[in-house]
Amino acid sequence: MYKQIKPDMIYHYFDQDLDLIYEIIELVIDLNIQDLKNLMPLYDLGEITAIKQKFHKTKPVFGFLGATEINQHIEKIEADIPNLFPLYHKDLFQKLLELEDDLQSFLKKIHHQN
Repeated sequence: MYKQIKPDMIYHYFDQDLDLIYEIIELVIDLNIQDLKNLMPLYDLGEITAIKQKFHKTKPVFGFLGATEINQHIEKIEADIPNLFPLYHKDLFQKLLELEDDLQSFLKKIHHQN
């Protein structure tokens, strides 16, 4: 059903509070995912530290969503950002799109539960 998230983990971490879940997921989409989708300009400017910070900031959040596959991908890139980022950027971007789609679908589902 979902490619990147595990709804059971989301419900578990946020005590099945649908309003809280909705707010958090909207923030994740608007902030975390958008930040990571826009990393290429930072890479082009040589801002490796900024990329590392954005990765560091998002991994725990993605963990709460059960997005372990995307976190593993981020960790792989983090091992050598200057050399691995250009190789894996396209895959990361695809996984972010999948995550965003999953979260949008999940939001629609919980919206109908309210």
